[in-house]
Amino acid sequence: MILKSSNNRKFNKAKTARNLGLIAAAGSAVFSAATVGAANYLVEQLIKPNPVNASEAFTFSPFELQLEHERISFPTADGSLVEGWLLPRPDTNRVVIAVSGYRGRKEDMLGISSHLWRNGFNLVLFDYRGHGLSRTKADVLTLGHRELEDFQAAVKYVRQRFDKPLIGAVGGSMGAAVSLIAAARDKDIRCVWSDSSFARQRDVIAHNWKNITHLPDWPVVDVAEKLFELRTGHLWQEFAPILEIAKIAPRPVYIVHGALDTVAPVSDAYALYEAATGPKQLWIEDDFEHCGVYFGNREEYSRRALAFFQENLVSVAKVQPPQIQNV
Repeated sequence: MILKSSNNRKFNKAKTARNLGLIAAAGSAVFSAATVGAANYLVEQLIKPNPVNASEAFTFSPFELQLEHERISFPTADGSLVEGWLLPRPDTNRVVIAVSGYRGRKEDMLGISSHLWRNGFNLVLFDYRGHGLSRTKADVLTLGHRELEDFQAAVKYVRQRFDKPLIGAVGGSMGAAVSLIAAARDKDIRCVWSDSSFARQRDVIAHNWKNITHLPDWPVVDVAEKLFELRTGHLWQEFAPILEIAKIAPRPVYIVHGALDTVAPVSDAYALYEAATGPKQLWIEDDFEHCGVYFGNREEYSRRALAFFQENLVSVAKVQPPQIQNV
Protein backbone atom coordinates (compact mmCIF):
# COMPACT_ATOMS: atom_id res chain seq x y z
CA MET A 1 0.00 0.00 0.00
CA ILE A 2 2.79 2.39 0.81
CA LEU A 3 4.46 1.68 -2.54
CA LYS A 4 1.19 2.26 -4.38
CA SER A 5 0.69 5.60 -2.62
CA SER A 6 4.20 6.69 -3.57
CA ASN A 7 3.61 5.79 -7.20
CA ASN A 8 0.39 7.82 -7.18
CA ARG A 9 2.20 10.84 -5.81
CA LYS A 10 4.88 10.52 -8.52
CA PHE A 11 2.22 10.16 -11.16
CA ASN A 12 0.34 13.21 -9.89
CA LYS A 13 3.52 15.28 -9.83
CA ALA A 14 4.38 14.25 -13.37
CA LYS A 15 0.83 15.02 -14.50
CA THR A 16 0.96 18.42 -12.82
CA ALA A 17 4.32 19.22 -14.39
CA ARG A 18 3.02 18.16 -17.80
CA ASN A 19 -0.09 20.30 -17.39
CA LEU A 20 1.98 23.29 -16.30
CA GLY A 21 4.19 22.77 -19.33
CA LEU A 22 1.17 22.68 -21.61
CA ILE A 23 -0.22 25.80 -19.95
CA ALA A 24 3.15 27.53 -20.33
CA ALA A 25 3.39 26.47 -23.96
CA ALA A 26 -0.15 27.66 -24.60
CA GLY A 27 0.58 30.93 -22.83
CA SER A 28 3.75 31.35 -24.85
CA ALA A 29 1.85 30.68 -28.07
CA VAL A 30 -0.81 33.22 -27.13
CA PHE A 31 1.88 35.74 -26.17
CA SER A 32 3.71 35.16 -29.46
CA ALA A 33 0.52 35.48 -31.48
CA ALA A 34 -0.39 38.68 -29.65
CA THR A 35 3.09 40.08 -30.21
CA VAL A 36 3.05 39.31 -33.93
CA GLY A 37 -0.47 40.71 -34.22
CA ALA A 38 0.50 43.94 -32.47
CA ALA A 39 3.69 44.21 -34.52
CA ASN A 40 1.78 43.69 -37.75
CA TYR A 41 -0.73 46.36 -36.72
CA LEU A 42 2.12 48.78 -35.99
CA VAL A 43 3.70 48.19 -39.39
CA GLU A 44 0.35 48.57 -41.14
CA GLN A 45 -0.19 51.91 -39.43
CA LEU A 46 3.29 53.04 -40.45
CA ILE A 47 3.26 52.11 -44.12
CA LYS A 48 -0.37 52.38 -45.21
CA PRO A 49 -1.39 55.71 -46.82
CA ASN A 50 -4.48 57.43 -45.49
CA PRO A 51 -7.44 57.30 -47.89
CA VAL A 52 -7.69 60.45 -49.98
CA ASN A 53 -10.34 62.80 -48.64
CA ALA A 54 -11.85 65.22 -51.14
CA SER A 55 -11.71 68.01 -48.57
CA GLU A 56 -7.90 67.89 -48.72
CA ALA A 57 -8.11 69.90 -51.93
CA PHE A 58 -9.80 72.73 -50.02
CA THR A 59 -6.62 74.35 -48.81
CA PHE A 60 -4.23 77.19 -49.57
CA SER A 61 -1.96 77.07 -52.58
CA PRO A 62 0.60 79.50 -54.03
CA PHE A 63 -2.32 81.24 -55.77
CA GLU A 64 -3.89 82.45 -52.51
CA LEU A 65 -0.51 83.68 -51.29
CA GLN A 66 0.12 85.51 -54.59
CA LEU A 67 3.23 83.50 -55.35
CA GLU A 68 4.40 82.99 -58.89
CA HIS A 69 4.46 79.26 -59.39
CA GLU A 70 4.65 76.45 -61.86
CA ARG A 71 3.36 72.93 -61.52
CA ILE A 72 6.21 70.49 -61.95
CA SER A 73 6.79 66.75 -61.93
CA PHE A 74 9.91 64.64 -62.04
CA PRO A 75 10.70 60.92 -61.99
CA THR A 76 12.13 58.96 -59.10
CA ALA A 77 14.75 56.25 -59.54
CA ASP A 78 12.05 53.60 -60.10
CA GLY A 79 10.23 55.71 -62.71
CA SER A 80 7.40 56.95 -60.48
CA LEU A 81 6.39 60.58 -60.90
CA VAL A 82 6.59 63.04 -58.04
CA GLU A 83 4.48 66.20 -58.31
CA GLY A 84 5.17 69.60 -56.87
CA TRP A 85 5.53 73.33 -57.35
CA LEU A 86 8.37 75.55 -58.42
CA LEU A 87 8.27 79.09 -57.04
CA PRO A 88 10.65 80.73 -59.53
CA ARG A 89 13.11 83.59 -59.28
CA PRO A 90 14.56 83.71 -62.81
CA ASP A 91 17.42 86.05 -61.88
CA THR A 92 19.11 83.66 -59.43
CA ASN A 93 20.33 80.08 -59.12
CA ARG A 94 19.71 79.95 -55.37
CA VAL A 95 17.27 77.08 -54.78
CA VAL A 96 15.79 75.85 -51.52
CA ILE A 97 14.04 72.47 -51.51
CA ALA A 98 11.28 72.47 -48.87
CA VAL A 99 10.06 69.12 -47.57
CA SER A 100 7.29 68.24 -45.15
CA GLY A 101 7.02 65.53 -42.54
CA TYR A 102 5.52 62.05 -42.32
CA ARG A 103 2.03 62.05 -43.84
CA GLY A 104 2.51 65.74 -44.60
CA ARG A 105 1.99 67.61 -47.86
CA LYS A 106 3.78 70.30 -49.81
CA GLU A 107 1.15 72.80 -48.65
CA ASP A 108 2.59 72.45 -45.14
CA MET A 109 5.75 74.22 -46.31
CA LEU A 110 4.10 77.24 -47.93
CA GLY A 111 4.66 79.49 -44.90
CA ILE A 112 8.45 79.53 -44.78
CA SER A 113 8.68 78.96 -48.55
CA SER A 114 6.66 82.09 -49.35
CA HIS A 115 8.95 84.18 -47.13
CA LEU A 116 12.09 82.83 -48.79
CA TRP A 117 10.61 83.32 -52.27
CA ARG A 118 9.68 86.94 -51.56
CA ASN A 119 13.27 87.51 -50.53
CA GLY A 120 14.84 86.21 -53.72
CA PHE A 121 15.05 82.39 -53.59
CA ASN A 122 13.69 79.75 -55.91
CA LEU A 123 11.65 77.17 -53.99
CA VAL A 124 10.87 73.57 -54.90
CA LEU A 125 8.05 71.93 -52.94
CA PHE A 126 6.77 68.42 -53.66
CA ASP A 127 4.70 65.57 -52.29
CA TYR A 128 6.45 62.32 -51.47
CA ARG A 129 4.98 59.22 -53.03
CA GLY A 130 2.00 58.15 -50.96
CA HIS A 131 1.53 61.59 -49.41
CA GLY A 132 -0.18 63.99 -51.83
CA LEU A 133 -3.62 63.99 -53.44
CA SER A 134 -2.37 61.58 -56.10
CA ARG A 135 -1.59 58.85 -53.55
CA THR A 136 -3.13 55.41 -53.98
CA LYS A 137 -3.70 52.33 -51.83
CA ALA A 138 -0.75 50.69 -53.58
CA ASP A 139 1.70 53.29 -52.24
CA VAL A 140 3.90 52.43 -49.29
CA LEU A 141 5.17 54.91 -46.70
CA THR A 142 8.60 54.17 -45.25
CA LEU A 143 9.22 57.02 -42.78
CA GLY A 144 12.30 58.16 -44.65
CA HIS A 145 13.72 55.51 -46.98
CA ARG A 146 11.70 56.01 -50.16
CA GLU A 147 11.02 59.59 -49.17
CA LEU A 148 14.79 60.16 -49.31
CA GLU A 149 14.75 58.80 -52.86
CA ASP A 150 12.04 61.35 -53.71
CA PHE A 151 14.17 64.14 -52.26
CA GLN A 152 17.15 62.95 -54.30
CA ALA A 153 14.94 63.01 -57.39
CA ALA A 154 14.10 66.64 -56.58
CA VAL A 155 17.81 67.46 -56.38
CA LYS A 156 18.32 65.84 -59.79
CA TYR A 157 15.46 67.93 -61.17
CA VAL A 158 17.05 71.11 -59.77
CA ARG A 159 20.39 70.25 -61.40
CA GLN A 160 18.66 69.80 -64.75
CA ARG A 161 16.51 72.91 -64.47
CA PHE A 162 19.05 75.40 -63.15
CA ASP A 163 22.50 76.47 -64.26
CA LYS A 164 24.95 75.47 -61.52
CA PRO A 165 22.38 75.70 -58.75
CA LEU A 166 23.21 76.60 -55.17
CA ILE A 167 21.01 74.17 -53.27
CA GLY A 168 19.76 74.40 -49.70
CA ALA A 169 17.14 72.39 -47.84
CA VAL A 170 14.49 73.21 -45.26
CA GLY A 171 12.63 70.31 -43.72
CA GLY A 172 10.23 69.61 -40.91
CA SER A 173 10.03 66.39 -38.89
CA MET A 174 10.72 63.45 -41.23
CA GLY A 175 11.52 66.05 -43.90
CA ALA A 176 14.29 67.38 -41.68
CA ALA A 177 15.70 63.87 -41.23
CA VAL A 178 15.51 63.30 -44.99
CA SER A 179 17.28 66.61 -45.65
CA LEU A 180 20.11 65.80 -43.24
CA ILE A 181 20.79 62.39 -44.76
CA ALA A 182 20.47 63.75 -48.30
CA ALA A 183 23.03 66.45 -47.54
CA ALA A 184 25.36 63.94 -45.92
CA ARG A 185 25.32 61.93 -49.15
CA ASP A 186 25.36 64.83 -51.64
CA LYS A 187 27.89 67.62 -51.35
CA ASP A 188 25.89 69.82 -53.74
CA ILE A 189 23.44 70.48 -50.90
CA ARG A 190 25.16 73.43 -49.28
CA CYS A 191 23.17 73.86 -46.07
CA VAL A 192 20.26 72.36 -44.13
CA TRP A 193 17.61 73.97 -41.92
CA SER A 194 16.40 71.05 -39.80
CA ASP A 195 13.19 71.51 -37.80
CA SER A 196 12.15 68.77 -35.34
CA SER A 197 14.18 65.94 -36.83
CA PHE A 198 14.48 62.59 -35.10
CA ALA A 199 17.94 61.09 -34.60
CA ARG A 200 17.19 57.43 -35.36
CA GLN A 201 14.18 55.97 -37.11
CA ARG A 202 13.91 52.96 -34.81
CA ASP A 203 14.07 55.09 -31.69
CA VAL A 204 11.34 57.48 -32.79
CA ILE A 205 9.05 54.57 -33.66
CA ALA A 206 9.68 52.95 -30.27
CA HIS A 207 9.19 56.31 -28.54
CA ASN A 208 5.79 56.86 -30.16
CA TRP A 209 4.71 53.26 -29.59
CA LYS A 210 5.32 53.67 -25.87
CA ASN A 211 3.65 57.09 -25.76
CA ILE A 212 0.52 55.90 -27.54
CA THR A 213 0.06 52.43 -26.04
CA HIS A 214 1.79 52.88 -22.67
CA LEU A 215 3.44 49.53 -23.31
CA PRO A 216 7.16 48.68 -23.47
CA ASP A 217 8.72 48.63 -26.93
CA TRP A 218 10.05 45.08 -26.47
CA PRO A 219 9.13 42.70 -28.00
CA VAL A 220 6.56 44.31 -30.32
CA VAL A 221 8.86 46.91 -31.89
CA ASP A 222 11.59 44.31 -32.45
CA VAL A 223 9.17 42.05 -34.30
CA ALA A 224 7.72 45.04 -36.19
CA GLU A 225 11.19 45.92 -37.40
CA LYS A 226 11.50 42.50 -39.04
CA LEU A 227 8.03 42.74 -40.56
CA PHE A 228 8.82 46.23 -41.85
CA GLU A 229 11.89 44.85 -43.62
CA LEU A 230 9.82 42.06 -45.18
CA ARG A 231 7.16 44.53 -46.37
CA THR A 232 9.42 47.33 -47.63
CA GLY A 233 12.92 45.91 -48.10
CA HIS A 234 14.32 48.51 -45.70
CA LEU A 235 15.82 48.36 -42.23
CA TRP A 236 15.03 50.95 -39.58
CA GLN A 237 18.67 51.05 -38.56
CA GLU A 238 19.61 52.17 -42.08
CA PHE A 239 17.85 55.51 -41.58
CA ALA A 240 19.57 57.38 -38.77
CA PRO A 241 20.54 61.03 -39.31
CA ILE A 242 22.73 60.96 -36.22
CA LEU A 243 25.05 58.45 -37.91
CA GLU A 244 25.48 60.63 -41.02
CA ILE A 245 25.21 64.27 -39.93
CA ALA A 246 28.98 64.56 -39.39
CA LYS A 247 29.49 64.00 -43.14
CA ILE A 248 27.75 67.32 -43.88
CA ALA A 249 30.77 69.27 -42.59
CA PRO A 250 32.12 71.75 -43.52
CA ARG A 251 28.65 72.74 -44.74
CA PRO A 252 26.38 74.28 -42.06
CA VAL A 253 23.29 72.94 -40.34
CA TYR A 254 20.73 74.83 -38.29
CA ILE A 255 18.78 72.66 -35.83
CA VAL A 256 15.40 73.86 -34.51
CA HIS A 257 13.27 72.02 -31.95
CA GLY A 258 10.52 72.52 -29.40
CA ALA A 259 11.39 71.49 -25.86
CA LEU A 260 7.91 70.00 -25.35
CA ASP A 261 8.08 67.79 -28.45
CA THR A 262 6.32 64.48 -27.75
CA VAL A 263 6.84 63.05 -31.25
CA ALA A 264 10.61 63.45 -31.62
CA PRO A 265 12.02 64.22 -28.15
CA VAL A 266 14.16 67.30 -27.76
CA SER A 267 17.03 65.04 -26.69
CA ASP A 268 17.29 64.09 -30.38
CA ALA A 269 18.03 67.72 -31.25
CA TYR A 270 20.81 67.90 -28.68
CA ALA A 271 22.22 64.59 -29.91
CA LEU A 272 22.20 65.73 -33.54
CA TYR A 273 23.84 69.01 -32.61
CA GLU A 274 26.61 67.20 -30.74
CA ALA A 275 27.13 64.78 -33.64
CA ALA A 276 27.46 67.58 -36.22
CA THR A 277 31.10 68.49 -36.80
CA GLY A 278 30.81 71.49 -39.10
CA PRO A 279 29.29 74.95 -38.61
CA LYS A 280 26.12 74.47 -36.59
CA GLN A 281 23.46 76.36 -34.70
CA LEU A 282 20.87 75.12 -32.22
CA TRP A 283 17.59 76.85 -31.43
CA ILE A 284 15.43 75.28 -28.72
CA GLU A 285 12.13 76.93 -27.78
CA ASP A 286 10.82 75.97 -24.34
CA ASP A 287 7.06 76.09 -24.83
CA PHE A 288 6.43 74.36 -28.14
CA GLU A 289 5.44 70.93 -29.40
CA HIS A 290 6.54 69.08 -32.54
CA CYS A 291 7.18 71.53 -35.42
CA GLY A 292 5.58 74.25 -33.33
CA VAL A 293 8.39 76.81 -33.27
CA TYR A 294 7.40 78.34 -36.63
CA PHE A 295 3.75 78.68 -35.63
CA GLY A 296 4.64 80.11 -32.23
CA ASN A 297 7.02 82.73 -33.58
CA ARG A 298 6.61 83.11 -37.34
CA GLU A 299 8.46 86.42 -37.62
CA GLU A 300 11.59 85.34 -35.74
CA TYR A 301 11.62 81.93 -37.41
CA SER A 302 11.39 83.49 -40.88
CA ARG A 303 14.07 86.05 -40.04
CA ARG A 304 16.51 83.40 -38.87
CA ALA A 305 15.85 81.04 -41.77
CA LEU A 306 16.26 83.84 -44.31
CA ALA A 307 19.55 84.94 -42.75
CA PHE A 308 20.78 81.35 -42.77
CA PHE A 309 20.14 80.83 -46.48
CA GLN A 310 21.33 84.32 -47.43
CA GLU A 311 24.63 83.59 -45.72
CA ASN A 312 25.13 80.17 -47.26
CA LEU A 313 23.65 80.43 -50.77
CA VAL A 314 25.52 83.39 -52.11
CA SER A 315 26.08 83.51 -55.87
CA VAL A 316 23.82 84.43 -58.78
CA ALA A 317 23.10 82.85 -62.19
CA LYS A 318 20.20 82.37 -64.59
CA VAL A 319 17.39 79.85 -64.49
CA GLN A 320 15.45 78.67 -67.53
CA PRO A 321 12.36 80.85 -68.02
CA PRO A 322 9.46 79.19 -66.18
CA GLN A 323 5.94 78.76 -67.45
CA ILE A 324 3.73 80.18 -64.75
CA GLN A 325 0.49 78.39 -63.97
CA ASN A 326 -2.21 78.94 -61.41
CA VAL A 327 -3.74 75.96 -59.66
